[in-house]
Amino acid sequence: MARLVVERVEERLIRGFEGWLLLYGRRKTGKTFLLRRVFRGSNYFVFTRSGYVLAEREGGLSTLDVEEAVKLACSLLDRGETVVLDEFQRLPEVFWDEIALHHPNGRLIASGSSLGVLRRIFDRRSPLLGLLAPFKLDLIRYSDAVSALAGLCSSPRDALIWGVIIRDPWVIPMVSLRSDPVLEVCDKAYYFMASASGLVGEVFEEEERALTRVYDAVLRLTGEGVWRPSEMAGVLTSNKLISGGLSTVTGLLERLVEMGLIEKVPLWRTRGSRYYFKHRSPLLSITYYVDQKLRMSEGIYGRAEPDLVLRALSREIPFSVGELLAEIHGGVRAYTVLPGGRGDVDVVILDESSKKPIIGYEVKLGEIEVAEARRAVERMHSCGIPRAGLISIASKPPKTPGSQEELGPEDLVEMARRLREEHERSAKQHALERLD
Repeated sequence: MARLVVERVEERLIRGFEGWLLLYGRRKTGKTFLLRRVFRGSNYFVFTRSGYVLAEREGGLSTLDVEEAVKLACSLLDRGETVVLDEFQRLPEVFWDEIALHHPNGRLIASGSSLGVLRRIFDRRSPLLGLLAPFKLDLIRYSDAVSALAGLCSSPRDALIWGVIIRDPWVIPMVSLRSDPVLEVCDKAYYFMASASGLVGEVFEEEERALTRVYDAVLRLTGEGVWRPSEMAGVLTSNKLISGGLSTVTGLLERLVEMGLIEKVPLWRTRGSRYYFKHRSPLLSITYYVDQKLRMSEGIYGRAEPDLVLRALSREIPFSVGELLAEIHGGVRAYTVLPGGRGDVDVVILDESSKKPIIGYEVKLGEIEVAEARRAVERMHSCGIPRAGLISIASKPPKTPGSQEELGPEDLVEMARRLREEHERSAKQHALERLD
């Protein structure tokens, strides 16, 4: 079976961009793969950890020292050619002045795997300040993943579940996308954990930080579903990992957000909290959750049980579906946790100001029963959400009084396809405008 290639909306945006560009983002989000697709046959330079540069041009590969590589890249820019500088964060800053002298000749794409390089380039003393337009590459959009999987997976349900998992593109070669996604994760959870540990370590290395016990503990607590900084502070303090309390944990979480490992989901009408902290990567969230139960990272090999994986998936799917719905409605994805154990609202789509709710959704991995649907709709309306919707990944929910939308797996896949078509039309229109 040919390897799946997900056509990403970012690919079309970068292809249509003119001028010098800085592509940045967390490691293993597909930056190199995307650049090689967009700029086929371009002059490609990779700065290695060992200090040498791998140069690919005119079908050949050579090894250069940094000074030789920079001189060659600059001469190519002067000839109006496209030059890609991959792992740009490893290029010593002493060479930045020389590169800046050749602006705006040619087309330069610098790609970096740390936020440190972004801060250094946009520092007021940087010779590259104002010369490179920043473009962040995040995980694969859920809508792109689902539309790519729709014709490959055995059912819309499987496409929606696989779409959550392959948002981390590094996992695609490791899995069989025609297999049941839950069973595949059960079988390969041990290997996912090994890869995840290496990935997190690489992220810290590129940011020139140490993956300390306290950072690891925060990532593990987040994987278990602990999202309140105050609750994390209590656990870490009792385990003698921190002494600064809530302020220390808040600082740790903010740094992990900057590194692209944790995200802050806005909370709407949630008492005492503004953000829900969770793993940015659904796959890492699932993997950490399973590891906390099975201790695979301690060398204990075992197959995860389906119920364990399903619990983790049930927590993650609403957030990815919420991103899809936010694209559809042109709003902001949010979440609501109600007080007193009264439950939650899985997805709240807010207007662009993030103040007023447009619609709320109950999202379930399994089927939604009639009584459950009624309670969910009542809960959403009681929160002041004007419109309510019901979503099941398994089958279309029952028609329910007070619900404006009942969406099954086929509906969600069709939404993803429609978004992809809209992005393609927009890219073509933009290309025509540039020709005019």
